[in-house]
Amino acid sequence: MRAILLIARREYLSYVATWGFWLSLLAVPIFAVIGGTIPALIENSQPTRYFAVIDETGQGLDELIRDRRDIQRREDIRDQLELLAEFTGGEAAKEAALAAFDADPDGLGGLDDAIEAAGLPGAEAVLNANRRGAVQVDAPGARLEDLRPYLTGDRTVDTPDGPRALFAVFALRASDTHPLEVVYLSENVTNRDLRNSIVRILRDHVRDEALIERGLSPEEVDQLLSLSPDVTTLSARPDAEADAEVTVADRAPFVVAVILAFILWVAVFSVANMLLTSLIEEKGGKIIEVLLSTARFHEILIGKLAGVAGVSATLFLIWGFVGSVLAAFGGAALASVDPDIAEFLGEVFDPGLLFAALFFFAVGYLMYGAVFLAMGSLCDTLQDAQTLMGPVIWTLMLPLLFLFFSLEASDSTVVRIASWVPLWTPFVMMARLPAEPPLWEVLGASALMIFTMVLVLWAAAAVFRQGALRQADADSVRRFFKLGRKKA
Repeated sequence: MRAILLIARREYLSYVATWGFWLSLLAVPIFAVIGGTIPALIENSQPTRYFAVIDETGQGLDELIRDRRDIQRREDIRDQLELLAEFTGGEAAKEAALAAFDADPDGLGGLDDAIEAAGLPGAEAVLNANRRGAVQVDAPGARLEDLRPYLTGDRTVDTPDGPRALFAVFALRASDTHPLEVVYLSENVTNRDLRNSIVRILRDHVRDEALIERGLSPEEVDQLLSLSPDVTTLSARPDAEADAEVTVADRAPFVVAVILAFILWVAVFSVANMLLTSLIEEKGGKIIEVLLSTARFHEILIGKLAGVAGVSATLFLIWGFVGSVLAAFGGAALASVDPDIAEFLGEVFDPGLLFAALFFFAVGYLMYGAVFLAMGSLCDTLQDAQTLMGPVIWTLMLPLLFLFFSLEASDSTVVRIASWVPLWTPFVMMARLPAEPPLWEVLGASALMIFTMVLVLWAAAAVFRQGALRQADADSVRRFFKLGRKKA
């Protein structure tokens, strides 16, 4: 036992007592923040895209598009103003800001007064970000072909930002088979946001016109198109009240379980790979021979697994503590805006899910860690290890195919079968837990997983013994599977 503890302590300190460990510790939350803000940064850093509309129908559709987009932009800014005002100043600040904003019911003339009423200095830049994106300008020509040079940058149009090339051109034409023909021209063949936005405006317009032609007034058209069934989604859980509706918090465990399963996958793979590389380095530096002279094979194996497990526990404890603190302070602030957020955060930090995640990580780590240690004992170089890692990598990759399907189809026969595959159970069963699978499935799959873990540990110890004594190596494995070349 003493030898196991000494080897575990040595393995633990070899990682923790390095700058790389602490840099990695800091890198995860930093990159998590960066990953969360990159989409917003990309969205806000996009240049203003100027587009023109050529209305060949003579119905004033170009002005219709301009007016509809202005209305939508105003509604978006009003929604953002309402959220910011309520978050910073409460209900009173929200009411004051909206009253000032609505003083100009058709435009944005009340925005400055609304920002002042809500006490939001500096918020103008955030709210005005909605004014950017795509901006309609007058078409510098009457024909589509005349505007091609403006799309390529050979010619420019005057804009508030100075001379700029056009991002896109829309040509609206009469059609014999459809209410309207829209020709979209742009050098950018991947971005379809602007195209879809204009098409939605025109689609709503032609529908309105069709109903008006059938004798309905514009008011009746608006009333007709606003008709929608009142949908109430009730919870069928045994502990739910008869009229309890399904909320975002009810759906949170399903998303959190998939995220936790993916984190488990990353953690198991990363930690197991650490065991592999460290063992190969020790074999190359003859350190393994020193360990063999003072400890038994199983003590080295268990000690290494325990040491790296301690490294993982340290990472999870620190990240968990930081995450809990941020959730406590940030959740309290967000709950003041929307009380449902407090319930959502309560579901996110469900002790049952967290306990299950720790259990599945422990078993998954022992299984894959033992496999990687066994492979490392057979290899003298990382190049040798790469020839053996292929099947293990593919075995680890396959559960990812089932994780995201489990959100919508956790009761699928394929997903249920996948959760019974012992090497995949830690990840797939984790994702299935919020759907409350039958208890016999959870216990049966977990028992089979634990039995497989014991079997893998036993087999890994046998392989580790042969590899550490250099009685087997990567070449012998390749020869066994007839992958090596026969000597002439």
